[in-house]
Amino acid sequence: MKKQIAMFFAAAATLALTSCGGGWTEENKTSMKETCTSLQEIIYPDDAKAICDCYVDKLATTYPDADMTPDQSMAVLDECSADAKKKAEAESERKMQEMLNGLDASMDSLGTSAE
Repeated sequence: MKKQIAMFFAAAATLALTSCGGGWTEENKTSMKETCTSLQEIIYPDDAKAICDCYVDKLATTYPDADMTPDQSMAVLDECSADAKKKAEAESERKMQEMLNGLDASMDSLGTSAE
C-alpha cells in the first residue's frame, strides 16, 4: 500500500508539472510540498515534511524544466524517504520482537502453571 501511494503521487506530480510546462515556480513547489506532505504523513508521519522538502528541492534542482518521468520522480522520492523507511522498518522489527517476547512469556507462564 505504501508503495502504491508513493507511485501514485510521483506519477500525479510529474503529470501536473509537465503538463503546465515552463519549469518550477515557488507556487507549484509549495503546492507540491503540501500535497506530498499530506500523503507522506500516511506512510511516515514523523518524517513527512523532511521527505517532501528533500523530494521537491531535488526534483527542482535535477529537473529545472520539470521534465522528469514518473520513474525519475519515484527514484528521487525513494532516495529522499530511504532513511525514514529504514527507521520505520526498525520500529516494526522492534514491535514484532516485543510481541514475540510477550508470547514467549505467556507460553512460559502457561507451562509453569500447568505443572
